[in-house]
Amino acid sequence: MKKNYVTEAINLKSYPLNDNDSIVVMFSKSRGLISAVAKGVKRPKSKLGARAQMFIANRLLMSEGKNLDTIGEAQSLNTFSKIRSNLDKLSYSMYLAECVNNFCSNNYNKDENPEEIYKLIYSAYEKMAGSNTKEEILLCVLKFQLKLLNILGWGIDFNTCGHCQKKLDENSYFSFSINSFLCDSCYKNETGEALRIHNKIRLFLNELSICDFSVKTMYDDVVNMIVLEKCFNFMKKYMDNLTHKRTKIFKTLEAGISI
Repeated sequence: MKKNYVTEAINLKSYPLNDNDSIVVMFSKSRGLISAVAKGVKRPKSKLGARAQMFIANRLLMSEGKNLDTIGEAQSLNTFSKIRSNLDKLSYSMYLAECVNNFCSNNYNKDENPEEIYKLIYSAYEKMAGSNTKEEILLCVLKFQLKLLNILGWGIDFNTCGHCQKKLDENSYFSFSINSFLCDSCYKNETGEALRIHNKIRLFLNELSICDFSVKTMYDDVVNMIVLEKCFNFMKKYMDNLTHKRTKIFKTLEAGISI
């Protein structure tokens, strides 16, 4: 006998199953990353049609299946409509969805409570929708990258050398071979790829990492686009290295990685 359950979930992507049905990939508040069948969603009069689009938060009545669950009913909670009216917002929202899919599909422990990640995704899309400038969009993305890694236990230590454990000073480097910062002395013995990180950049990223997502930091109004794009490229490369997957969005932004 099929069991029904109710959950809140945010749509991350969808793809066709057949002429009438689609599979929607969502992050659920109670069950983490899930895929479910939206039956008849392609029909003109489908009640699920609009609610199955990307970047919509729904309250769902779900029916468990042998391989895939099925969406029975959907009540929209937030459409984040302004994301779809701006190309930058749409592109970076797709990047966030890809990050969630890459990190949570294999590595996330479904026995743990996924509510914290759900709230982070919701907050990020809400902030993304309300952003007025490219700078605000990138700040939102950076905070999301850092917060997601912290939740999953892969956050970066911005204050300590990964080799000698000494406190970092103005001269520091990030090693992609050990995924950690290095002091000037330990960097001299590093044989893998490493980047020199300007002290102000390190302090900026550390501030974004430790502050609450909704809190405005002392950097928000003064940081410029060049710094934001280079920080994004750095974080993207770090996250790609962790998952051993190259995110498909923004390949052109990888140029100029040195910071």
